[in-house]
Amino acid sequence: MRSLKLTGGRSAHTAGCLALLFFTRFLNAQEVITPLAGNPTVAETRDERAFLKMSNASQQLELPFRDDFSSRGNIPDQDFWIDARAFVNNNYGVDPITGGIATLDALDENGSIYPNAVHDPATFEADHLTSHPINLAYPASDSIYLSFYYQAGGLGDLPETQDSLLLDFYDTDDGEWVNIWGTGGDTMGPFKQVLVPVTEASFLADGFRFRFRNLASLPRNRDYPDKMSNVDHWHLDYIRLDRNRSAADTVIRDVAFTGPVPPMLKRLTAMPWAHFETAYQTVFESQLPVRYRNNDTISRNVTRTLTVTDLVHGGTSRPAEPTAQDIPPLSDTVVEFNYIYPFDLGEGDSARFRLTASLRTDEFDPAENDTAIHDQVFSDFYAYDDGTAEAGYGLRGQGTRNGSVAIGYNSYEPDLLGGVDIFFNQLLDSVNLDYYFKLMVWDGSEGKPGSVIWEDEEDHTPDFTSSLLGFRRYYFSSPVPVDGPYYVGWIQYNEYMLNVGLDRNNRLASTVMFYNYQGKWEQSGAPGVMLFRPFLYREPTGAGEEPRGGTSPTVYPNPASDRVQVRMPGEHGPATGVVEVFDLQGRLVARSDQFSGFLNVSTLEEGIYLVRVVSGGRTASTKLVINR
Repeated sequence: MRSLKLTGGRSAHTAGCLALLFFTRFLNAQEVITPLAGNPTVAETRDERAFLKMSNASQQLELPFRDDFSSRGNIPDQDFWIDARAFVNNNYGVDPITGGIATLDALDENGSIYPNAVHDPATFEADHLTSHPINLAYPASDSIYLSFYYQAGGLGDLPETQDSLLLDFYDTDDGEWVNIWGTGGDTMGPFKQVLVPVTEASFLADGFRFRFRNLASLPRNRDYPDKMSNVDHWHLDYIRLDRNRSAADTVIRDVAFTGPVPPMLKRLTAMPWAHFETAYQTVFESQLPVRYRNNDTISRNVTRTLTVTDLVHGGTSRPAEPTAQDIPPLSDTVVEFNYIYPFDLGEGDSARFRLTASLRTDEFDPAENDTAIHDQVFSDFYAYDDGTAEAGYGLRGQGTRNGSVAIGYNSYEPDLLGGVDIFFNQLLDSVNLDYYFKLMVWDGSEGKPGSVIWEDEEDHTPDFTSSLLGFRRYYFSSPVPVDGPYYVGWIQYNEYMLNVGLDRNNRLASTVMFYNYQGKWEQSGAPGVMLFRPFLYREPTGAGEEPRGGTSPTVYPNPASDRVQVRMPGEHGPATGVVEVFDLQGRLVARSDQFSGFLNVSTLEEGIYLVRVVSGGRTASTKLVINR
């Protein structure tokens, strides 16, 4: 195991991310990036928020107050905050002080644009982040200060000049909120620290509260209705309220993770478990770089540990020995965990591993931010994205009618695609619900899309779901055989952008994404990768479990050599009825009109086949591998 100390790396990283803010003015002619218009992650936890708000509304806190938003989850910690409008995340900020920030924007607690939203230059009051009541019944001589870090824009949308971030204190005498501090937008930079003294007698009392809020404005986009989306992002980090402080108390005596644990895979963030054994030597990443920072002004000794937990079958291991290093003050460090994990590749048809990176520091160091976690999923799909969209992507404008977008993947063994999972950015008034498109698959040719190998028979429109992170599963009208490089994407029928989610934390677009609106494929200039995931033609069932609500029959053994048994989904006995077997070219190679549950495959050549069963008025299909 080795580590690399990076001094000055923070400014270099910030400079690179600042350039993203000016992306749209330099983007290729017909490619467009927009902020998100809705947040399904927020929407799906709204019931939990309502309960927490009611149950914790009367809680009073004692000093010190500190929250760096490092706890897992997307809502503010209800031990500190009484509302849940801010979005807690690890994706939108650039070089945060510690892992986790709270983002204020133009979306309400249900993940939709506020109903009181107005167009600029007017502004409207948007998000709030409000503390529980706090006991501040102390004399002014105790020198109480509130400090926090903030950043405008980050990887989201930069607020305009008239937009603002505000800090209010609650006047316990008058029962009113008083504005104490504020700043306008239009300038992106690193996180800045602000210290505000609490000195007035009406604040130094039981029941003191403080809140952050933002004033936002929707852009005037009358030319294209698909441009109306979420705007004006402000990010907060490391909020502290305590006694015996001063305006010079700017040092954070804290060593903390500032970046996530990366995936186990090179480039990819997820892939089918069934393909991992074949692809292991190519895709497995044996070094996991994790970034952390010594925010203190003295050198600190830090011990780093990586733990891997099998969340499906159980079992925990430390595939690498812990190491210790002295970390210079005010410096960023990357620890590279070199590890080998003994995967049981033959168990189950899906897997999930939790990678936990831990820091051991001094006893006075806050422990909440000394752990970073990544759950590595092996299911039935391929992905480059991290599951969270910071913006929307698509084609718009003259010439984009019948334009296409494609993203490239590689099937590490011959298989069948069942469709794609797509995250669509929901626009104001859901105007993109009427934009039609058709799903396509191309072969790979010299590093870009080649010939069309499949065109869906059905037309689709964007759709939204409250499921995790808003992915919508689109099934192909028939399974598509793939082997090696291929591209999946769409052809659109309108000159408005479909608005697919864009992950701005993964800068892969220039190598895997292409667009075509004038008969020629061009490399994408997007600052990220779209949330567009092909999945295999079968439902993952987990280890030893029956398909739950799936449509695929069970064929076993699989792979097979001479004879297999077939069972319809949800049934325990052998299937009866009609069975058909197709090769990857779609040719019917076997058929039985009086099928009795067992299939003789001894005459079939080695390879992959599609088995379709009609039994009791139901039709189901799955993949069969012949291997001798």
